[in-house]
Amino acid sequence: MTGVQTCALPIYQYPITWGAKPFRDAIAAKYKRHYDLEFDPEREVTVCCGATECMIATLMAVTNPGDEVIVFQPFYENYYPDTVMCGATRKLVSLRAPDWTFDRDELRRAFTSKTKAIIINSPNNPTGHIFTREEMEFIAGLCQEYDALAITDEIYEHIIFDGATHIPMMQIPGMRDRSVLINSLSKTYGVTGWRVGWVLASPDLTDSIRKIHDCLT
Repeated sequence: MTGVQTCALPIYQYPITWGAKPFRDAIAAKYKRHYDLEFDPEREVTVCCGATECMIATLMAVTNPGDEVIVFQPFYENYYPDTVMCGATRKLVSLRAPDWTFDRDELRRAFTSKTKAIIINSPNNPTGHIFTREEMEFIAGLCQEYDALAITDEIYEHIIFDGATHIPMMQIPGMRDRSVLINSLSKTYGVTGWRVGWVLASPDLTDSIRKIHDCLT
């Protein structure tokens, strides 16, 4: 038969589940550029379906039923169902007007031997509070004292005003491997519909988070 053209058919398959390598490389480069934090794109960066999935994947990976998770209130709405689905007990600590900071004695009382993690959203939704280095250092001290994790939602990191500075918890001494950093493209780049977020964590935590992520999406 003449005049017949043949072509190689593409093979369609799911990509690597924790994110394309060039994108993970770019995420790692961003944190080195902005905060002088180094991450291994192969073992410490996981791309998820938005920061929303990042948070539930993280909580399901690090908590067991009966564990306690401290949450500052008022809080972003998804933190409540996330803790419920994990079977964790939510401990609330108030951010108080007008400065929307917390009472240090109240926060210390919230920590117990059952505390697995504290969720920190800074800059905060809905109050706009940007946690200071002193506040972060106080929280870090409690996390180390009670062997707890800090799960930080940093999605508004670049939406800050009046000369304020965003301080990632991972910059605080002793917290690099005790923190899980969550962020996404949605707010900074105005692409909420893309549903692209990421989790940064030490290799052992990342391994557990990726196992949950695989089952969620």
